[in-house]
Amino acid sequence: MITTHSIKEYIEKNNVRKMVRWKIHDGKWFFELFPGFWQHEQSFDRFFPQYEYKKNPNENPDGTYIQ
Repeated sequence: MITTHSIKEYIEKNNVRKMVRWKIHDGKWFFELFPGFWQHEQSFDRFFPQYEYKKNPNENPDGTYIQ
């Protein structure tokens, strides 16, 4: 799992992960890395890691106040 402080990156990367095409061949799961190239499910997290959002503690929520 990769931690990010960007909501945009969190949403985009997790949506790409959810939209990956899958197939079953001989009882084993494969995902499409790019058109026509299939990888075994064991390497899925390496190519499409799950992202976790954590708020940046240094980010100033009030733009008018300078710390």
